[in-house]
Amino acid sequence: MTGYDVSALTPHQNYKLLCGGVVPRPIAWVSCRSLDGEPNIAPFSFFNIVCSDPPMLGFSVSKPLVPGKDVKDTLAFVRDSREFVVNIPTADLLDPLVITSIEYPPDVDEFAAAGLTPAACERVAAPRIAEAPVSFECVLHSAIDLGRSTWVMGTVVYAHFREGIVAGDCKPDPAKLRPLGRMPGPTFSTEMNVVPRSASLADPAAGLASSVVWQR
Repeated sequence: MTGYDVSALTPHQNYKLLCGGVVPRPIAWVSCRSLDGEPNIAPFSFFNIVCSDPPMLGFSVSKPLVPGKDVKDTLAFVRDSREFVVNIPTADLLDPLVITSIEYPPDVDEFAAAGLTPAACERVAAPRIAEAPVSFECVLHSAIDLGRSTWVMGTVVYAHFREGIVAGDCKPDPAKLRPLGRMPGPTFSTEMNVVPRSASLADPAAGLASSVVWQR
């Protein structure tokens, strides 16, 4: 094993270790809008489920790279409107997603720039991305500053799934979804190698005696 004292590394070196070691990462393709109605889209790969009861999602927003800009438009818009939509990008949406990763001025419509279609939501005023097969409408729970990033948590109030993705008892099929994953540098993963295992941990052949069953 090679050890690294992270306190002796630069922030960029620590970033590379994290982003190369925690892969693939799910991507939150966040759409929101300002109080003046300006739409915004941006992808965030520091993202995951926070809680299932109530259903909550969280993503991390870093400081902007544009000189003189204090916060990214996504964070500013979400703090003001207190709502956003987490859209899940897929392999066929990679090019539009990359376009929306550009730090445009606040008045630029990323829907137009990336050739995407805004669609009305059911519970929030922010638009969802019509081309995305999955969209979660969220209301802001909290935004916590952590060093040079802000962790944004939202409570899911409505979910959209493209027809045919979800089977009985609310079970989406990952093979039909084909979500993008974030890899280190300017790379992404587009396919999943799914390995099945029994849901029960009580497997005598493996020497396990627990009666715990994974949530399915």
